[in-house]
Amino acid sequence: MTTALKTQPHPIDDAQRDLTRALLEGLSGLTLADNNPDTAALFDRASKPGFGRWFEHAGRARGCTQPVRLRGEVLTVEAGTGRLLERFTTDDLPDGVLYKPCGTRLSSRCPSCAEVYRWDCYQLIKSGLAGGKGVPESVATHPAVFVTLTAPSFGKVHAQLFTNAGKPKPCQARSNRPKCEHGKPAYCMAHHGDDDRRIGQPLCLECYDYPGHVMFNYLSARLWDRTMLRIRRALGAAGNSPLRLRYVKVAEFQRRGVVHLHALLRLDGYDPDRPDAILPPPVGVDPDGNTVQLYTSHGLKRVVDDAVAGAFLRTEPDLIQPAGWRLAWGGHNKTIPITSGLPGGEMTERHVAGYLAKYATKSTETCGVVAGRIDGETIDAYTNLGRHVHRLISMCWSMGADPQWSGMRRSAHKFGFGGHFHTKSRKYSTTMAALRKARRPGNRPRLTSVGDVDPVLTAEQLRDDAEATLAVATWQHVGNGWRTTADAALAAMAADAARQRRPQVNRPDIG
Repeated sequence: MTTALKTQPHPIDDAQRDLTRALLEGLSGLTLADNNPDTAALFDRASKPGFGRWFEHAGRARGCTQPVRLRGEVLTVEAGTGRLLERFTTDDLPDGVLYKPCGTRLSSRCPSCAEVYRWDCYQLIKSGLAGGKGVPESVATHPAVFVTLTAPSFGKVHAQLFTNAGKPKPCQARSNRPKCEHGKPAYCMAHHGDDDRRIGQPLCLECYDYPGHVMFNYLSARLWDRTMLRIRRALGAAGNSPLRLRYVKVAEFQRRGVVHLHALLRLDGYDPDRPDAILPPPVGVDPDGNTVQLYTSHGLKRVVDDAVAGAFLRTEPDLIQPAGWRLAWGGHNKTIPITSGLPGGEMTERHVAGYLAKYATKSTETCGVVAGRIDGETIDAYTNLGRHVHRLISMCWSMGADPQWSGMRRSAHKFGFGGHFHTKSRKYSTTMAALRKARRPGNRPRLTSVGDVDPVLTAEQLRDDAEATLAVATWQHVGNGWRTTADAALAAMAADAARQRRPQVNRPDIG
């Protein structure tokens, strides 16, 4: 978080104040009011010696709202002799620290870093469909489908519904206007808008199946694994088979607090002599000697639909379910064949990449809560049983008392979901690390270690290459966030100025 430090204002004369005002108003595009504490804090930072260096350094944080503050040094050493060639130290930087972007994927925490993460996801997903980033362009011809796996119903909830013509219709229309066993209306005639907070809330909190809800979230990753196993078995894509099934997947929280999974599945060939190669699936030859496609996107769709319909998971018995929990997907699953930019296709690689990347930066904020990891000291903040999300969190905590489901407490802030929001097969395409490395300037200090490190060069390292250089880094984490709210505002201006200096690149709309 941003920490406001109490500092004495830096005295400046009228001429310097006018110059500083012109600079700040030019950067912000705003008129700064006098006798305002925020304005005074901006003037204090901008009028200090070395502000230009600080402003440039802050701009390298790319608009991050919660940068990591690091203190340390990087020694560049000649490997052959051990001679020190260069020393970078944060003692020479403004504030004596290096501001590193936090790199979060969550837009609710840092919109700037989340946008970078979303763009990386788009590139990663798209390259697995169209080629690039080390993936052959021939991958565009591989059979592929886009799959949405939904959760079952755990009780009636308020929803925003439309007719086939796109017109709003009542949420839960019932002509006889029934009531549930608890005396609550089991219907809703409202037309909910996008910002209606009732969307996703149960019509009756007492009727709603909270144990089943959080258990589905908790075991959804295992149900996904079971589903993928069924698909691979149906295709014969395992062992020494000439087929491999690769995927990229994101989890999306619905307004009711349950996860749906969106995934791209791609069918590849496999050669045991080239296990790391991304190859097209095998083809056949007809009696006339013509090549015949043995595997198509529509054929893959049929296999996936059958596997999803039959996939289920049964757990060991517990106190709530003496026969064990039986979990399966809901009834609104969908599989769409992907076309690689072909006219008339239902969905192209660009549509899929943009759709998946959009959800990669989301978490539970769509449900009206953004909570950190919950423990015994903070669980009492979620005891309002009149709130849906509080009941979900409390249910996770209660069920987590069973040793069999102890992990549910660790994921209570995500309503039981303990999986990763964005996962992929190892050979689907490039990696997020490779994309970050390609974006990093060559002269940027490498953050290779955090903590107390003894930079010892072994004799073997020194003899490896007489012309090679080694970078030995020692870093210490000293905090997160900008030191003052004024610094945070100036850093946002610095990032905007840096973006305006860069060449403009037309990016596709990724949702």
